[in-house]
Amino acid sequence: MTAQEPSQDEGKPLAPPAEPSPDDPPQQDQDGQPGPEGKAAESADDDFDEDALGQTAHVINNFFAEVSAQKATFGITGGPRVRSVSGRLDREDVEHALRNFVRPRCFERALTTLRERHVVVLVGDEGIGKWTSGVALLAEAGLSAERITVFSPGLDLDDLLAASFKKGRIYFVHDWIEGKVEPGVRRFGFDTLSTRLARTGAHLVITLNRAETRQGFEAFEIGWEPPDPLEVLQERLGRARPAHERAGIPAEVAALRSPRQVVELAEQMLGGTQSPEEIMADLCGGTVTAWFDGTPKRSEVLTVAALAFAYGMPERVFERLLVRLTAIADEVERQGAERERRSIGENLPQSRRLWNDGNPLVTLSADAGEPRVVFRSPHHREQVILQLYRVYGYSVLEPLRQWIRELANDLPEVQIQAAAGLALLARKRPEEVRESFLAPWAGGLVRERLTAASTLSMMCADDTTAAVAFTTALSWVENAGQPQAMTAALAFAGGLSIRYPGETVDWLWYLSLRGVRVSNVAQRALTLMFQAAAERDDEALTGLRLLVRHLDRDLSEGMEPQRTRRALQAVLAVLEADRLEREESLMAWLLLSRPAGAEAIGTLWAWTLHSAYHRSDAVRALCRTLRHLGEQAGATAATEAAEALGLAVWSTLPEAAAVLVRRAINHACAGGHVRRDSPPAKHVVLALLNASARRIPS
Repeated sequence: MTAQEPSQDEGKPLAPPAEPSPDDPPQQDQDGQPGPEGKAAESADDDFDEDALGQTAHVINNFFAEVSAQKATFGITGGPRVRSVSGRLDREDVEHALRNFVRPRCFERALTTLRERHVVVLVGDEGIGKWTSGVALLAEAGLSAERITVFSPGLDLDDLLAASFKKGRIYFVHDWIEGKVEPGVRRFGFDTLSTRLARTGAHLVITLNRAETRQGFEAFEIGWEPPDPLEVLQERLGRARPAHERAGIPAEVAALRSPRQVVELAEQMLGGTQSPEEIMADLCGGTVTAWFDGTPKRSEVLTVAALAFAYGMPERVFERLLVRLTAIADEVERQGAERERRSIGENLPQSRRLWNDGNPLVTLSADAGEPRVVFRSPHHREQVILQLYRVYGYSVLEPLRQWIRELANDLPEVQIQAAAGLALLARKRPEEVRESFLAPWAGGLVRERLTAASTLSMMCADDTTAAVAFTTALSWVENAGQPQAMTAALAFAGGLSIRYPGETVDWLWYLSLRGVRVSNVAQRALTLMFQAAAERDDEALTGLRLLVRHLDRDLSEGMEPQRTRRALQAVLAVLEADRLEREESLMAWLLLSRPAGAEAIGTLWAWTLHSAYHRSDAVRALCRTLRHLGEQAGATAATEAAEALGLAVWSTLPEAAAVLVRRAINHACAGGHVRRDSPPAKHVVLALLNASARRIPS
């Protein structure tokens, strides 16, 4: 799914922004602290660990790639492909979503409502297939439409009423956050929305996570039920169905309410490595439940509890972490907490037998070379977490809380796995995660803030917890403290940028203009967001166009000198960045691989080149980008990319500024300011300089 792009008039000549003067008095920033003068003061920052931040970004990107690929390196089973909550679904996306789709019983009624009222609301529990059903309804209602436009679930009823619906288009809002609206006002709003949609021949489907429909809204709301699980299973098994029917299909399948579970059952049955009964016990938690019902020893419970939040660690690391958890549990009991029936004096003389001697839940994996402790099934991690909170009380959960908080200051790999475990816990107990972990970490030390941000990123793998992660990050943006605002910025650079790409650029831009400490972290997060987005289809181009809109609007309307400097510094950091984990100019790579982005990239560069304060750095970064263009592509492709970039730059810069910029580029690309780098190829530089139809004197 592609995120929606802004409607934006790019390429207009620049209005000069307010440049800071050396004689300007010190500015008070938004957070009430004096703004330090000078470029060095602006960039000095000790609020994040650069190496840890880059490593975490790489891991988060891998995490979402693996969840989408149905892998389980993190002990989290893959669900549907992680998608943006807004944007568009093209025909290919729709066809992929509807492969083997089975209509629920209420489908025909919903389709009739959609055709008559032009809007329908599917109401039901999370995970019963409302998203796929919504896509199927729109595909039938708008057969000639090339794409489905997906609105953000954060739009309230007034926003939907204010939306511009185009003739014959189809629209979708998944997991709508309906807000608190009086029933009479809400009914009037839906009647009005229905009339507006009918007038343009457009159709809208909304899905809503609510147990029941509301009285008085029968005309729009349909209580949704999952499709028949046996029909879904038969559809997925296809030609292999008769053989599996002869072997027997467990009766428990009929009770499954999650189409995702039924699909996974079918895929595992086709794999043929387990019987259907064994697969069902794994999927539905029967194996884990039976293990907990067997009253395991205290040491065994602490082992699976540790593994749930420190999954896949090397054996030696896991053993260290388990010893620490056991010590905390002992200390809690000594403080007079509720006692278990077993003595706290039980030691661990042969602790590795807990996962080496045929434990039904825990085993060792040597896939990565060194033996690592893992669960036997990727489903066990989430199921163990839920059982821990269902069965045990203070004497297990309080030591577990204290221990998880400590993990934020451990190895980066441990931090990430703690975040993944908390993301699973948030699916059932979001308040526990927010109050016990996210809130203290967000206001804590650098590593704790990074772990909080990673937890919000991991929560974005699930539709329901993604919304919780987004609202949590927003609650830290303002009036919560500088550390919390910095944590929000780091979170927006991760999984939130995949789910909420447009909103992420908006909020990171806003935070980049805050006080020095917040601004520095937000600027780094903004750059990191673009580095990660460049690895995913066309997401970076959409973000760059949104960045152009913010920069054009704010600088054209006028900003304080200090905020102007921060705005251009944020943009320049993006322009001079390398690709994620590669010493390769990000902008050069985008110009070659995504030629449609040349206008946005050129407009951003024009703003930084127009600034006398930032010009030398902007020219240096531009020369490096031109050098990489020549190194990464053949002469023709490099020349075309440089010419497209030049057209955008020269059509945006005022002519007086263009004269100065052209001279600076000539001088720098000749080798004067390229530092240790070799100068860019002459034909690439000339393509940039000669791209404009205007005659700019040297």
